[in-house]
Amino acid sequence: MRVIRFNDLSNMLKLRPDSFDDLYLLARIISPGDIVEGRSFRRFQNDEGEKGEQREVFLKINAEKIELDKSGERLRITGKIISGKPEELVRIGSYHTINIGAGDEIAITKKEWKDYILRRIKEAVDDTKKVRFGAIALDDEKATVANIHGYGIEILAEIYSHLSKRMKEQDYEKARKEYFNEIADFIRNMKVDTVIVAGPGFTKEDFKKYIESNRINLGKKLIFVPASDAERSGIREAMQSEEVAKFLEHEHIKKEFTMLNKFMQALQLGSAAFGLKKVEESLDSYEAGAVLVNDDMLNKEEVQKVLEKADKQKVRIEIFNSNDEAGMQLGGLGGIASIFKNAIIGADLSD
Repeated sequence: MRVIRFNDLSNMLKLRPDSFDDLYLLARIISPGDIVEGRSFRRFQNDEGEKGEQREVFLKINAEKIELDKSGERLRITGKIISGKPEELVRIGSYHTINIGAGDEIAITKKEWKDYILRRIKEAVDDTKKVRFGAIALDDEKATVANIHGYGIEILAEIYSHLSKRMKEQDYEKARKEYFNEIADFIRNMKVDTVIVAGPGFTKEDFKKYIESNRINLGKKLIFVPASDAERSGIREAMQSEEVAKFLEHEHIKKEFTMLNKFMQALQLGSAAFGLKKVEESLDSYEAGAVLVNDDMLNKEEVQKVLEKADKQKVRIEIFNSNDEAGMQLGGLGGIASIFKNAIIGADLSD
C-alpha cells in the first residue's frame, strides 16, 4: 500500500493498493456513505442509439456496496455518481461501479478517520517493505503448502507421497525421492523469499538432508521447525513457534495469535470479556485495556460506537482478519472481545 496524499481538512485519503492484501484491507475499511473517487470506464450510445465505445472517466461516487472479487482480484465499489469528468460523459445520480485493482489509485473521503483505521493503513504501507512467507507442513503421507499473507493463511496445494510400509525398500526410496522432488519443485516456484518447513517426526529432517546432500538450490531461505501434523493446524503451530517468531515479529498474523492467546489466558482469570454488550460494559467501567475486533464487524454502526468509545479512552484496538484461524475463533466469541487492564499490566503484548 502507498499513501499518496492525506488532506486532514477534507478527510480525503488517496491511496494506491499494491497487492490483493491491500484490496482486502480496503474492502474492510470502506463503509457505505464514504465518498470514493477513481478512474473507470463507461459505455455510451452513439448518435444512432447503438452501443458505443467505452470511454475513460474520473468519477466520484457515494459508496453503497463494497465487494471483493477474489477470482478477479478486484475491489468493486458501487454507488450513485456525485460528480465526474469529462462532465459531458457523466450522468449525475446514476449508479456506477468503480473497479480497483493492484496499482490503481483510489481516493476515500470519510466524515472522520479513526486512529485505529489509520494505524492499520500504516501497517499495510509497512508490509510492502517486508518479506512474504511461504509454509509447508509435511509428514510421510502428505505435504500441505500455503502462502502467508497479511490477511491470513492461504492453502495452495496438498502433495501426497503415496508411500507405503508394504513397499519394497527400492520402491519406497524411489517414491520418497519423487515426493521430495515434487515438494522441492513447488518451493522453487513459490513467489516468496522465505519458506517455513514444518512437521512431525523425521520426514522434515529427511527432506532437509535430501536437499543438502543433493545440493538442490531452491532459491529460497528455508526455516525448519517442528509441528504436530501436516495440516493447516501444523502450519499455524509453526507460525507461533519460537524459531519462526523472530522472522514474523512484525507480521499481523502473528500479532493476532499473540493477542488471542493473551485474551484466553485473561479469560481464565476473569479478566476479559467477549461479545458486544460485555465489551461495552468493560469500557463503561473503564476496565478494558485492549479491544480485539474482527474486520467484518467494522462497518456495523453499533460496533463503530463501541470502538469510538475505546478510542476516546486510548484503549488499544487490534483488528483481526475474520477469515484467518484467530479471527474464526474470535468470531465464535461474537467477533469482539476485550482484555482488562489488570491482565495487561506487566504482560508482553508487543507486536
